[in-house]
Amino acid sequence: MEKWLKPLAVLSTIVMFIVMVAGSLVTKTDSALGCGNDWPLCNGKWVPEYTLASIIEYSHRLITGIAGIIVVVFSVLCWRAYRGNREVRSLAIFGLFFIVVESLLGASAVIWPQSSPVLALHFGFSLLAFSGVFLLTLFVLQRDKMERMVQGPVTQKFRYWIWGATIYAYGVVYLGAYVRHTGSSLGCSDWPLCEGKLIPELSGQTGIAFVHRLGALLLAVLLLGIMIYAMRHFKQTRRDLYGASILSFVLILVQVVSGGVLVLSRLHLYTTLFHSMVITILFGVMCYMCLQSLKSPQNKKTLK
Repeated sequence: MEKWLKPLAVLSTIVMFIVMVAGSLVTKTDSALGCGNDWPLCNGKWVPEYTLASIIEYSHRLITGIAGIIVVVFSVLCWRAYRGNREVRSLAIFGLFFIVVESLLGASAVIWPQSSPVLALHFGFSLLAFSGVFLLTLFVLQRDKMERMVQGPVTQKFRYWIWGATIYAYGVVYLGAYVRHTGSSLGCSDWPLCEGKLIPELSGQTGIAFVHRLGALLLAVLLLGIMIYAMRHFKQTRRDLYGASILSFVLILVQVVSGGVLVLSRLHLYTTLFHSMVITILFGVMCYMCLQSLKSPQNKKTLK
C-alpha cells in the first residue's frame, strides 16, 4: 500500500492546488453565477451551455468533485497505512472537514446571494483544505527523513511566534479575498504609493486596499524575523524549519511584488492567478512550520 502513497500524495496536492486556482479564476472572471442559482446542476442541466461563464463555473465544480474523491482515497489509505498515528489522523480529518465546508459554502453562495464578507470566507476555507492535504503529503514524502531533520527542539517563544504569524497571515489572506469581492483591488490605483500618497485617505475602497497593503507589509516583517532567527539557531539542528523559513520569506517578497504588478497591470488575469498561487503555497509552508515547531527528538512517536 505504501508504495502508492507517495504518487497519490503528490496528485492530491496538485489537484487541490488546481482547485484553488480555479476558484480564483471564477472570482476574477465573475463566473460565480455562470450556472445561475442551480446546484449541483448548471442552469438546470447536467451539461451546461457553452458560454464562458458557465464553462468556468462548471469546470470549477467538476475539478472540486474530482479533488474531493482523490483526497478521500488518499486520506483513507494514509489512515490505514499509519494506523494509530495521531498526526496522520488529525491531518486527514482536518483536510476532509474543510473540503466539505468550502464545498457547502460554495453551493450556498450559488443558491442564496451572499455578502462580500461571507464570500471572502470561501477562499479562506479552501486554503485550509489545501493546507491539510499539503501537510499530509509532506508527512508521507518526508517520513523517512524526519528523524534526521528534527535533531533539536524549538523554544516556546519561537513556537508562539510562528503560530501567531500564521494566524495573522490567515487574516491577511481573508482581507485580500475581501478586497477582491468588494471590487477594491484598484482602491489604490498606483504602487508602491496609494493614490500618490504614502498614507491616503482611509475610506471606502481606498481604505480597504491600503489596509491590506499594510497587513502584507507587516507579514513580510514577521517572516523576516522568523527567517533570521531560524538561520541563527536552526541551521544544523532543524533543517526543516531552516529551509521553510527561507522559503517563506522569499514567497512573501514575491507576493508583495506580484501585488504591485497586479495593480500596475490593472488586474491582468494571469497576474491575478499568480498572486493567488503564491499566497496558497506561502500559507501551506507556514502551516508546515507550525506543525514542525511542535516536534522534537523526544517525541519520536510523532515522526514514525
